[in-house]
Amino acid sequence: MHRITICVPLMLLFLPAAWPQGGVSTVRGAARDQSQATIPSALVTLTNSATNVRRTTRTNDAGIFALPGVVPGPYRITMEAPGFEDFEATLTVSVQHDL
Repeated sequence: MHRITICVPLMLLFLPAAWPQGGVSTVRGAARDQSQATIPSALVTLTNSATNVRRTTRTNDAGIFALPGVVPGPYRITMEAPGFEDFEATLTVSVQHDL
């Protein structure tokens, strides 16, 4: 069984304050295996630890994913792909703060 490695450079983009969603961020990352090969179509789930609100997406053909409109707070991120061990981590999303 292969292991999923997730590269989550959390690009927390601050949108202009004039927008109604001015305090939201975007979580972006890439899924790769131990040999650094990309993992397409992996299921990515981001769950707010405080509210239990869940969002999902899939990685593209290059193994990249993006979840825009994320409200700042504590989160759990998981990734699943057939033939790989599931990945799970915690993170804190902040406005104007890159992790």
